[in-house]
Amino acid sequence: MKLTTLATIATLSVATLGSLNVYAEGKADSVDYFAKDKNYYGSSASYDYGSNQVASNTTQNASANRVVSKVNTSIGEVFATAKGMTLYTFTKDGASVSNCYDGCAGSWPPFLAKANAKTWGAFTVIERKDGTYQWAYKNQPLYTWVGDREQGDTTGHGVGKVWYAAQP
Repeated sequence: MKLTTLATIATLSVATLGSLNVYAEGKADSVDYFAKDKNYYGSSASYDYGSNQVASNTTQNASANRVVSKVNTSIGEVFATAKGMTLYTFTKDGASVSNCYDGCAGSWPPFLAKANAKTWGAFTVIERKDGTYQWAYKNQPLYTWVGDREQGDTTGHGVGKVWYAAQP
């Protein structure tokens, strides 16, 4: 599929579906990195995936505590949201600095975090210039891609030779 076709699909998807911000909240005071099911769990994680609803810390089960997981894909193992959507990095970003706003963020929604999210391991939270917060891996801001439709899709990998799936 041509890059222009993907861009058109992404634009139509955003226009049709509206804002596709992805939010994740994690508080990982004690984390079991890569447990048997390859998920990052926090002892009191909570999250919001665009529904504007944050799960209660006292009523969550293990699957609700998952913020980031590892998923096997056609390009190998990648990091993904708790819902299995591939996370990407942008080579035009600086260390702990996002350079993806406006139209860019429409196609590549930042993987947003709450301001008070507790970080763990190589996963950190950066502040964006618009005042929101975004998850980062090894200081590289993380994004999803509107072209991915299903768990494990990696259609954004290599786009423009500047977008790459975040891999361990």
